[in-house]
Amino acid sequence: MLRSFNGTISAPADCHPRENYWRLIGEAGVIVEAINENKRVLVKFDRPVAALGLHCHNPVANSLYILESDLEKI
Repeated sequence: MLRSFNGTISAPADCHPRENYWRLIGEAGVIVEAINENKRVLVKFDRPVAALGLHCHNPVANSLYILESDLEKI
């Protein structure tokens, strides 16, 4: 489950709506790719990311690279 995004729980004031991934906090998903050199894992979310109006252009549909530290095991 996403508990924060980029280490914070709220978006910056100047965040573009299509990049407000903080809206996914509390959402569950599955790690589909192990940690990379940027300390991120690829998470495929249960809830449709694009349906929330967010950019989602990763190799696996409905997935985002997330800092491992932003995740909580449920």
